[in-house]
Amino acid sequence: MAQSAEKSITFHITSEERPDFKHPLVLYLFDTQQQLKQRVEVKEGKAELALPPGGLGHMRLFVAPFNERLDAKATPARLERMGAYEPVLHVEGRLESLIDIPGSLIDIWPFCFCRVRGRVVRNDDNRPICHARVHICEVDRIPFWIDTLPDHDLFHLRDDLLAILRFPPVPDPDPGPLRLPLRFAQPAPSKAAQAMNDMALQMPDMPAGLPRMLRSASSTHLRAMLRENWTVLIPWFCYWPHWWHRLRCDEMAVVETDGNGHFDATLIIPCHGDQPDLYFWVEFNFGAGYETVYRPAMACHTYWNYHCGSEVTIRITDPRVPSCDPNLDLSGCQLIFNTIGSNITVNQLQTSGAEGTTLGGAPLGGTLEMRVDFSRTTLIAMGIPYYQWSYRRLTGPNGTSTIVAPGSVPLGDWRVMTHAVYRYYRDGDSYPSEPMGPVPAVGPSPENLFRIQPANPPSTSGYWYEMSEHIDKATAYFETDILPGAPRADAVLAEDMAAGLYEVKLELFDSSGARVVDWDARHIDLRVMDQPAGAPVLTTSSAPEYNRVREAGQTCAFRMVLRVDNNRCAADILPVDGGVSADPECGFHLYAGPDSQAHVSFLARHPNHFATFTFQTTRAATSISSGAADTTGRSGDPAGTHGFTQGADFVYGKDVTVSDILGECDNAAFSEALSVQAWAVNGYGQIYTYDAHDHAAFALAKPCPTCS
Repeated sequence: MAQSAEKSITFHITSEERPDFKHPLVLYLFDTQQQLKQRVEVKEGKAELALPPGGLGHMRLFVAPFNERLDAKATPARLERMGAYEPVLHVEGRLESLIDIPGSLIDIWPFCFCRVRGRVVRNDDNRPICHARVHICEVDRIPFWIDTLPDHDLFHLRDDLLAILRFPPVPDPDPGPLRLPLRFAQPAPSKAAQAMNDMALQMPDMPAGLPRMLRSASSTHLRAMLRENWTVLIPWFCYWPHWWHRLRCDEMAVVETDGNGHFDATLIIPCHGDQPDLYFWVEFNFGAGYETVYRPAMACHTYWNYHCGSEVTIRITDPRVPSCDPNLDLSGCQLIFNTIGSNITVNQLQTSGAEGTTLGGAPLGGTLEMRVDFSRTTLIAMGIPYYQWSYRRLTGPNGTSTIVAPGSVPLGDWRVMTHAVYRYYRDGDSYPSEPMGPVPAVGPSPENLFRIQPANPPSTSGYWYEMSEHIDKATAYFETDILPGAPRADAVLAEDMAAGLYEVKLELFDSSGARVVDWDARHIDLRVMDQPAGAPVLTTSSAPEYNRVREAGQTCAFRMVLRVDNNRCAADILPVDGGVSADPECGFHLYAGPDSQAHVSFLARHPNHFATFTFQTTRAATSISSGAADTTGRSGDPAGTHGFTQGADFVYGKDVTVSDILGECDNAAFSEALSVQAWAVNGYGQIYTYDAHDHAAFALAKPCPTCS
């Protein structure tokens, strides 16, 4: 050992088991806080380190082949994972300066590169998320993890594995918590029973004899067996939350997704070692610093034995995270009508019979957001930078008549949808909005045209940003609830005089404001979604004739017919009467005998029958069996269930025999609950503000005997 007056030590590094190994080596010295204190290159088999005060003591020394990427981010954990050599420095109380690197480590040296690539998308619509920060971590190898387990945890792991193999659930990538026996214990079986148990424990990929070895009482043998067959454990870790806290990972890279949601990184791995086990978590900056938006359980979401170069798809469910560009710039020359709101495609609207309603018969109401994707760059380059949505009324409120109330929307007149359309973009730390229209009339061009969203926002360094899907995805707003004749929000019994069938159309305009009437000649491909919104795979097809407006044989517009109805429901439970004494104020009714009839009735109103009612009578806290005083039905139908029939408009009633609802009671109190639910939808779901509810109560009492 050579030691200078400046208190340094020279280490001699050899590789006698692999004499042909000539790759440059580096020594890394870390203190007890895992901080790198010295880095020295090995030259001609020697490296000199300055001795810190107190000597090397509890410091850690690693020898590894030189790699520029590893060199910049060397940590003890990373060097261990990479297979660096950590020599024993003190032997029998003296500092050992000769370091002979084992051949088994040299065989996995030098280090190689592993390309890790993937894409971050929104789970609901598969749209890419840009400028998200992706953390790429390498999870501790299971064999290393097994080696660090105390003996009692080792046997606990063995018991968990035996239990789950005996009662195997179906593995799932992301199951909910599953309660499993934490210990596997049973009386010692006979040899014959033991053999049968071993057969029962066999799995298709399980090595022969493994179940028998799992029962070994030797921690050494058990540890070696689990380390050798560690892949058996992988599918089950997701079912064992009590082990999750032991999983650790080392961050290898942090990358940002590009404008298409892609990320790409290069990791260093041993050239002849195992493939890396990778875990990903994601952050996003909403304007006040980065927040975690994706960090699932490591045990359930690790890519074990990741195949270098394969693409990883990370699906973000956080509803706050916007897509890169809320409106796709389509290839070719296309115009695709996507949806109304987020969940109504054209193939979910009826085109005959109950025309304009959903396939379930529901009308549309509220504000309808029209979503369209354009080949934006292509159309603008063709001199077609504008579009316009308009509507006209086809029928009166009942969907068939041509009679409309004075002051409501007249029949046949085309009217433009003029609600302002904006697009947000991010510019540094601010989020300005860019108006898409309506734009002022220029020269002979018509008023209320809207711009097709340009490929890029006004800022050269900015990018389009989805602040809200209600704003950044809509190309127009059909405000059906404020049409002339529509009821006010607080007008419960006022009918929607603007209800009825409406035709809406989308037209294109050139730079001069002239309407484009030759879509087919210009090869503008009009398409529609041909799957219901929410389908696993959404595809498009050429728009059918029903959705085309033609002039001189040429497609000149896209059109739809919608059944609009913003009527609010009415619900009113009426006093009990009939064969029992009347008491509408206090609700106490005397009955003569068990065969007496109590007339139960209620009003469940929707002028155009687009509502469902549910009426339920409950005795004290007990539901009345057989539905004697319960019913459901459609508002306006002649009858409901369980014998309720409609008398006057929308009033349903039934004579109920009191013994059917009293049961074993002589006197009883009852509650009545009525719910009338409107069917109207707005592209995001039912409009529940159009529903109506009522509650009431009554009591049946047996008359007291007459006093003598």
